[in-house]
This record gives sequence, structure tokens and C-alpha cells, in this order.
Amino acid sequence: MIYKVLADLSVLFHFLWILFIVFGIIFALKRSRLAWFHFGGLLFSLFLNILGWYCPLTYLENYLRMSCGDGGTYDSSFIIHYLEPIIYPDLPEMIIRIGEVLFVCLNLVVYGIIAKRYLRGRNPFA
Repeated sequence: MIYKVLADLSVLFHFLWILFIVFGIIFALKRSRLAWFHFGGLLFSLFLNILGWYCPLTYLENYLRMSCGDGGTYDSSFIIHYLEPIIYPDLPEMIIRIGEVLFVCLNLVVYGIIAKRYLRGRNPFA
């Protein structure tokens, strides 16, 4: 039972991490220190996708599901039912990886623009 709860919590955390990566550029635009964490997450995502690796949270979720003793099958909890299709869309893996790489590159361009304006001494947010 505890492994199912932990597996659901890992799925929830995975979803929150994805939201942070998707909307984290706001921290850079607001000049928050969390932007550094977001920037690191973007680089980590780029690294994983270029090498064809999976997110460590995916491995954790799979391990916890296997530890439940149900062969890794998913039950129909609220979290599984609604969040997993968002985290793991039913698309070819290559399409997902290319989309993620393009998304990260777009975010890195925004970070580059902010850095360029900062280094020129202008207010990058004006």
C-alpha cells in the first residue's frame, strides 16, 4: 500500500516538475533566484533528451510500481488517471524528444536575450 502512495506522489511530483519547466521562464523575467534552478532544469532536460535517456522520476515511478507486487501495472487512482496521460502522452518517443529539445532551445534563447541585455548594462526587463 505504501508503495502505491509513494508511486502516486512521485507522479504528482513529476507533474509539478514539468509545470516548473514549462512556466519557469517567468522566474527569469521576474529576476527571481529560482531562474537559476529553472535554467539548470532546462539544461538537464536537454542533456537527457539528446542522449535518449529517461527522467530519473520515470525510473522511480516504475520502481515503486514494481515494488507494489502488481507487476508494475497501474491502478486507476485519481493521480494516475488524470496526470499520467499528460506526463506520458501517447505519441511516438522521437516526436516527444524533438519537441522537448525545441522547447528547451526556445527557453535558452530567452535566457540569452536576458543575459545579453544585462551584460550591456541595460535593464533586461524594460
